[in-house]
Amino acid sequence: MKEHAAAAGMPFGRYARETVLGKRPRARPAQLIIFQKLLYELQSAATNFQQLADVTGEEVYARWARYTGGQLVEQLLGRNDLAELIEAQIEPLNMAGHTVNRLAHMANSGHDVPSQLRDEAFEAMRAALEPLHEASVAPTAANKSPKEGAPSPGPFHEPPSRGGR
Repeated sequence: MKEHAAAAGMPFGRYARETVLGKRPRARPAQLIIFQKLLYELQSAATNFQQLADVTGEEVYARWARYTGGQLVEQLLGRNDLAELIEAQIEPLNMAGHTVNRLAHMANSGHDVPSQLRDEAFEAMRAALEPLHEASVAPTAANKSPKEGAPSPGPFHEPPSRGGR
């Protein structure tokens, strides 16, 4: 039953309840599940970056929030050809997200965010997101030229300045 619940993209308890009640939960396509996981991770990171921007007033966090929760999401929508890469990046993105979450928690609790932790968070996000960004702006097999009007590179291409942090 656990395998069927996973295939349906449902928590085990919900799947078991629906099955006991005579409903037939249907499996969702694997690509849909992958994209839902990606969206969850990107939106979580964007929320934490926005919290950091709100508390600290630092624009670099707001840029990361706009990029992770907006620009990159738009670049990846409909890119089923990238599902395998996206799936491989979910875990690194989740781990980087935990680092950003820790920073947001510190800032929201009134503590200063140490520059070393801030740098670690930026580097973790860069490592997790850069392969997705590069693949999303690269030409697809159907279209040999780069995406028309491809968005500018993400914030990892412009390292945050060390001044004023």
